[in-house]
Amino acid sequence: MRIRRRAAGAALVLVAASFNLLGGPGTAAAESQGGIVLPVQSHWQTLADSRHVYFSAPGDDAVLATDHDGQVVKKVEGLDGARGMAESADESTLYVALPDADAISVIDTATLSETRRISTGADTEPESLALAGGRLFFGYQATVFDAGIGSVAIAEAIPTVSLDDNPVWYGKPRLASSPGAPDRLVAADSQGAVGMRVYDVSSGTLEETAYTDAIADVEDMAVTLDGSSVITANGYDYYHQRWHLSDLTPEDRYDTGPYPNSVAVDSHGTVAAGIVAGGVWDVYIYRPGETAAYRTVALSPGYADLLDRGMAWAPDGNRLFTTRFPGGEFVLDIVTDVDKASSTITLSAPPTNPVGTPVTVTGKLTSLAPFPKRRAVTVTRDGVALPDVKVGRDGTFNFSDTPPEWNTYPQYTVTYAGDARHVPGTATVMVEFVS
Repeated sequence: MRIRRRAAGAALVLVAASFNLLGGPGTAAAESQGGIVLPVQSHWQTLADSRHVYFSAPGDDAVLATDHDGQVVKKVEGLDGARGMAESADESTLYVALPDADAISVIDTATLSETRRISTGADTEPESLALAGGRLFFGYQATVFDAGIGSVAIAEAIPTVSLDDNPVWYGKPRLASSPGAPDRLVAADSQGAVGMRVYDVSSGTLEETAYTDAIADVEDMAVTLDGSSVITANGYDYYHQRWHLSDLTPEDRYDTGPYPNSVAVDSHGTVAAGIVAGGVWDVYIYRPGETAAYRTVALSPGYADLLDRGMAWAPDGNRLFTTRFPGGEFVLDIVTDVDKASSTITLSAPPTNPVGTPVTVTGKLTSLAPFPKRRAVTVTRDGVALPDVKVGRDGTFNFSDTPPEWNTYPQYTVTYAGDARHVPGTATVMVEFVS
């Protein structure tokens, strides 16, 4: 790739698991279905380091910074159309793409103040950012019809900006990198079927080392810390795909459901895969080397919009930050106890039962992590406590109940309280009693 350079400043069977455990309150933030309302009117990316969680808000021309409990630290304003973010390895500098200013903002994370602004050229509208090979790369609009990848020599006193002479992308490419492969940059088309590429950028230029056309319209992607794999989220595939970084051949897939829109990998290799319309679960969490989720998270009751690029891990992997839009408000959820597995309860009952006779509900408690030998579940009927039920070694249990004759549509709720290795789980089933 040639480069030009210039200088620039259900009713019968229901399954449920894992209550999400959410963090504390935040400044200017009311509780919203267990989450924290963020004082922004838009969102493009969520990013976290050891001190802060950052939310770029293009409609606010701002980046919001909170602490790990969701407490607002500062809203950095005046950032024209703030979108993609990337942070230096020492966490001292945050870079923010400003498409409305054709520039990249440089922010001191200690003071949360803009220290300089680097122009990327007229009508470039930079978007996604990634650091690799000692340079800051950005996806941008190269021509009316094509997008390209530019870079900034950030180590220079007056940073030099390089742009594509031969842009190959339909939409501004999503970019990703990892300290485990410091000279590799991954790019994927965001709005078309141009595919995904890996570049060697050790020379300061883009030298393609791998390509696949087996993916399109990528919303988010992440490179594993060891630099061996890249994981993609794109809406039309009902799964998250893991690829070998060396040649972009498929490695594994995470069957998450519709529509993948977010992915994050922590320092231990734990994968969080998010979807926007999954029904019950919004986030699936996978241990390194596994493709069966050990933890599932429902961010709120019912349908919740997990936002594109809306997840980030704390560097130590002890917290997962997710951002959603349930309608009218942008909400931060802080998922804790991420090392604990889900407790999945499956319930089954007859759809109808004669009035005045007992109904029997059967169930099973399962998880990818072993349960204690002695365990029990609690049962309620329309909020009224019934006797606890012991769970067998194989996870099965059952109970019988005869509700008052006037109660023709009782709802039974079964809950496992959780333990040292499991988060709580719950499920409900309703039975119609007929004469």
